[in-house]
Amino acid sequence: MRVLRRAITLACAALCLSGCTLVSTSSAPTLVDAGNVPLGLLDPTIPFTDYAKVRWVSQDIYLLDRTGHVIAVPRLMTAPPSLFAVLFYETQGPDPVEQADGITTEVPTTMVVNQATIHDDVALIDVSRPLSQISLDAQRVAVGQLVFAAASMGASKGIRISINQSPYALKLSTGATVSLITPADVAYLKKG
Repeated sequence: MRVLRRAITLACAALCLSGCTLVSTSSAPTLVDAGNVPLGLLDPTIPFTDYAKVRWVSQDIYLLDRTGHVIAVPRLMTAPPSLFAVLFYETQGPDPVEQADGITTEVPTTMVVNQATIHDDVALIDVSRPLSQISLDAQRVAVGQLVFAAASMGASKGIRISINQSPYALKLSTGATVSLITPADVAYLKKG
């Protein structure tokens, strides 16, 4: 008797739940009435605030054209853009459309920017992946991309890189080894 009662209870529960579904059975999208969207997600401000709005701006990152020269490529990011955000996008490399146009990067996409600030027109950048894992020529180009990105954010005197808090020095094409890499040190990487 007990088994029969459980079977009937399970059958009734299954029958009741068969009418419930979390996924629409329609293959076409359905329009949701604006009054039914919860949490103010359609409001012109950020949810749960009365005034904060998201603004988007275009900010340049620096990638490589087909000839290997550094070029400015715009990225859409929230305003105001920070050096950290610009360097984050720098490590993402070119998008698929840019790749199809032959745009590349030497900045390792596995590099993680731990910290990025600007003090006295010098960017202080700490990354987690050693640049020494790529060739010296690739290091120069990658650091050049970072220098130009930082310069576009106000680091006009250059950048100092550390790898997991250990100072990094770059051997320039002139043979000099520097820890403060200036835009003049890598100016030859840009076209014209």
